Amino acid sequence: MRNKVNLWQSMISCVLILSLLLCAPTEAMAKSSSIDRSYVLENGTQILLRVDERFKADSKADTGTIHSIVETDVYSADGSKVLIKAGTPAHIEFSAESNGAWGKAGKICLTHATTKTIDNKRVSLRLSSCKNGGSKLGGVIVLSVLLFPLGLISGCMKGSMPEIQQGATFNATVMQDIAVE
Repeated sequence: MRNKVNLWQSMISCVLILSLLLCAPTEAMAKSSSIDRSYVLENGTQILLRVDERFKADSKADTGTIHSIVETDVYSADGSKVLIKAGTPAHIEFSAESNGAWGKAGKICLTHATTKTIDNKRVSLRLSSCKNGGSKLGGVIVLSVLLFPLGLISGCMKGSMPEIQQGATFNATVMQDIAVE
């Protein structure tokens, strides 16, 4: 009896699946499976950003943005259309670690950026670039040893904070696929 019920359920399932396949709008499925690659900005696309201003971090831990622009045109997945024009404004997010006593240098890490496509869609970008300032640890050690015990005051010397020159370029990567209209 149990085999008859399982057989009957299997036959009904097969009939339902076949009817769904035959009645489904196959044209819509075909369009969704073959996305027009000429309007897609793909995940992993490289974008070159150029810093618009000279930037030097303060002597404290901080976060913020640095203004930049897209250096070159960015093309679609198939290379046929420009999706981000050269000169489009971009904003690079940074985090800064402060310089410290005993000659410790400061550090700036550029982690994320944003820009816009030709139809004003926001594009999130990934960066991984860190810059270190100048360390003065060697000078602190020399002064401490040569002028001991007065040389210990040199422990108050701080390292320098890094500086990003105007015109510096950074490679960024698109974080997700974006369909542009």
